[in-house]
Amino acid sequence: MPPHSEAVIRYRIIDRCLTNPYKRYPSMEDIIRELRKELNADYSPNTIQKDIHAMKKDESLGYFAPIQYSKRHNGYYYENENYTIRTDSLNDKEIETIELAAGIIQHFKGYRLGETFSEAINKLFSALDIEKSKSDENLKNAIQAEESTYMSGLENFDIFVRCIRQKLPVSFIHYSYQNKDFKAIIIHPYLLKESQKRWYLVGYSEGHGKLRIFGLDRIYDPIVLNKTFRQKDENELHQLFQDRYGINTIDGHETGPAEEIEIMVSDQMSNYLKSMPIHTSQRLGEQFSRGHITILLRLIPTRELISLILSYGHHMVVLKPDWLRAEVQKEIKLMEVKNKKHFKY
Repeated sequence: MPPHSEAVIRYRIIDRCLTNPYKRYPSMEDIIRELRKELNADYSPNTIQKDIHAMKKDESLGYFAPIQYSKRHNGYYYENENYTIRTDSLNDKEIETIELAAGIIQHFKGYRLGETFSEAINKLFSALDIEKSKSDENLKNAIQAEESTYMSGLENFDIFVRCIRQKLPVSFIHYSYQNKDFKAIIIHPYLLKESQKRWYLVGYSEGHGKLRIFGLDRIYDPIVLNKTFRQKDENELHQLFQDRYGINTIDGHETGPAEEIEIMVSDQMSNYLKSMPIHTSQRLGEQFSRGHITILLRLIPTRELISLILSYGHHMVVLKPDWLRAEVQKEIKLMEVKNKKHFKY
């Protein structure tokens, strides 16, 4: 059985201690101190002794490290001064892959999570003896992901993650943008979900008596509660999102079933929709000689879906259902009216 990844990292840190030319014969205390610094965790001498034994004897590792203990110097050393397990280190391709993943994560600048990821990656580089050179700068020139701006409410992200993991109900004040009022909510949180660059908390709301979705940007003063947690229904949670594009339902259609939606797409945009479907339910309908197509979706229509359709302009037209076509047309007319009035609301 291959060793646990954390154990492999410990082996490499121990190896680095034993090959440090500026501090020969590291003691048990020296090794534990280095592990604490690199991994931010305490390890017992017994754990280190087992690690050393594995490095020396474990055939699955294949190190057969010639580690010896010197009573005279009260420390450990390699009997062969030229030995190191780094001959079995990551190859260039593996290092490049880790650097690439690290570079992509760094693009999440708008989220507090970015700092946590960054610290973890730095520890990984350090523990695996990967020398960071100009790779970060090179990645900036090679990858440019869409910037993520800061969204209010993310300061409570850690609290909700803890409540989800430890199954703790939480109360908070929620502000409705639509009703323009505040309400006290008690929720049993199950999931944090991102949609359209916004984060939402999903869980069972005691006040509503069912699963509800709350935008983090509208949540204030969360308080963790000491009360029995209502266990989630995995099927109910899965069904909440599988038939939606986005989060926000359309008034009057909040609880309706998924509907068959037919959309006409222009020849200029048809290949884009073929290569990157709007939703997993998307199917190809008719294909016309001039290149335009119809696509079929089975969804609960949402505000986000209407926004997407509008963003394509004249390249996308709703054919069915009639009520959704009317909703899109209503939005277009409202836009025309507001523009004619020069945004005089």
